[in-house]
Amino acid sequence: MPRAVVTGAAGGIGRATVATFEAAGWEVAGLDRDGPEPVDVADPESIGAAFARIGARWEALDALICVAGINHRSPVAEMHVADWDRMMDVNLGGMFLAAKFGVPLQARAETPAIVTMASISGHVASPDYPAYVTTKAAVESFTWALAQEVGDRGIRVNAVAPGWVDAGFTGAALDQMDDPEPLYAAAREAHLLGRMAEPEEVAAAILWLASPRASFVTGQTLFVDGGLMRKH
Repeated sequence: MPRAVVTGAAGGIGRATVATFEAAGWEVAGLDRDGPEPVDVADPESIGAAFARIGARWEALDALICVAGINHRSPVAEMHVADWDRMMDVNLGGMFLAAKFGVPLQARAETPAIVTMASISGHVASPDYPAYVTTKAAVESFTWALAQEVGDRGIRVNAVAPGWVDAGFTGAALDQMDDPEPLYAAAREAHLLGRMAEPEEVAAAILWLASPRASFVTGQTLFVDGGLMRKH
């Protein structure tokens, strides 16, 4: 049975990813601040201890799935330094720490893989989200660098870049709206397929990249964006 670690496992895409992998016969360890054993991916001691527990339980880690991330809306001049720093710590630092502690556990895996969570926001910047778009652009650079670093060990590293997803940050925005129709209308206009993605569709792409079916794919970004990038 292949084994995977999923960070951000309590979020919309994270939950869908855990369910998708388990349905495909994987054993999954989900890490999240809101999980039964809370893990802060930005805290070296917290995430290091989590991977130590996983390493004691599993002989090998087949897939490391880095989904954990946060968002914060604020123009540059009004953003608190603490908010900027926290986003960098979680979206980038958390990915670095997951790789730091996860890669050594992949040494015994037959077809090890890492999948990171990028975003179309790393390519199509949005006003009032400077920290988020910065982290998502950097996620891809980190992914490419890591792919070069661990390729000779047989570890594949790829990123998934979703468009708008009806979960997570977008779902939270919808929940706060009295009338969500304008946002759905904007999604229909933004994507060639005329809608937002479901989290399960993103999870399916993650599963493919993590599986042996993508055995010769590394250092790539897979856009799961319903054609959004083709409209820019």
